[in-house]
Order: sequence, then C-alpha cells, then structure tokens
Amino acid sequence: MESLESVFELIDKIKFGEIVLVEYHRSFIPELMTLGLLHYGRSRSLPVIIDDNFDSLHVVQKHLEFIGIDEDFGDALVVKTGGKRDVGNVVARVKFVSEPVILMRNYEEAGKAAFSKIEQSINIVLGLERLFSFISSIPEFYSFIIATQSFLGNEKRKSFYLVNKDIASSIPFNPLPELERIASTVIEAFPTPTSGIFTFKKAASLDLLGKKIEVPIGVVGWK
Repeated sequence: MESLESVFELIDKIKFGEIVLVEYHRSFIPELMTLGLLHYGRSRSLPVIIDDNFDSLHVVQKHLEFIGIDEDFGDALVVKTGGKRDVGNVVARVKFVSEPVILMRNYEEAGKAAFSKIEQSINIVLGLERLFSFISSIPEFYSFIIATQSFLGNEKRKSFYLVNKDIASSIPFNPLPELERIASTVIEAFPTPTSGIFTFKKAASLDLLGKKIEVPIGVVGWK
C-alpha cells in the first residue's frame, strides 16, 4: 500500500500539458481521487480547477460528508456546466443548451478563460461522460473530441479526466477509445473494500508505464 506522499511523488512525474484519463467503475474512486488531487494541489501550492458537469462535484461532496469528511472545496476554482448545486468557488458557468456543438464551444471558451490568469494548475474534470450522452451524430461526436483534444499540451494545467467506464461504455457514442487515444496517460482504477488499485495502462513517463499501485482509503483522511 502506498503512502500519501509516495502517491504525490508519482503525480509529480506527470507533466504539465498532459491529459490523464482515469477510468473507474462504480465505487468511491472519484471521491478518493478528487480529494487526493485537491490535497496534492495544496501540498504543491498549485491552484485546483474543477470542471463540474451536471452537479458531479455536489455528489462527490455529499458522499464524502456521509462517510465523515467535511470538505467545502472553498479554495477550488470551479467551472460549472448545468446543474443547480454550487460547490466550491464557482468562477465560470457554461449555460446548458441542447445543441451539443454550441455547448462544447461554450465549455471550451469557459475553460480557456478560467486558465487565462493562472500559470500552472491541477485540473480535475468530473462528469465528462454525461456531456457525451447528449451526442446524437458522428459529426457532433468528433466536434466534442476535437474540442477536448485542443487542451492537450496546455502547459497551464495538469489535467485528470475522471470517467465512469460503465456509463461511458453504455452510451450510443462511447468516448473511451478516442479519449484513450488523446490522453497521454491512461489509468484504470478498480475498487476493493478498503482501497483503490490504479494501473497505468499508458504513460508518457516510462517510470509510470505498467505501474500498479494500491492506495488505502484512509490515506486521504477517510474515517
């Protein structure tokens, strides 16, 4: 089992400008990772920007609350798309529209605005698979993919896309194959009753490629 600082040292190996895709199954993995990355940003004096799609951050916060962790995300900068529950410091809102191409363009512009005055940051993206669920055609799908791809190489951020593999695989246009292609690092996360097991299926850093780590739930303050 890994200590918190040893996990942080692995995250240090991920370069700014990378897109890290984290594929998880139904579990508390997103809560574990969101809280862990928030602690990482604080420990490295890096601002944390959270893309909150359809109140995903509210769900994370409430799940943490139910298991005894009171985290208000007050120092996290939040770019919010859809939903009604504000959590953290909401600095930009993307108005939800039914036209996917317009929605993604607005999302892309809001993201660029959020990063404009920040030198480097940790970016956590929650609920991306729900954006893809509104897509109804191949042109719309690739508009979303190209927009997502445009953030690759943005050295203002080290980004982590937390995607529910079960949901993403069940929607008409499964984004995972294309997201795996775009991402410079791909991590598959499996839950156990007391931990999360993270396998680096793809990595820009050879030190990480093929590495498997087990992180106990309590390492980030679980009670």
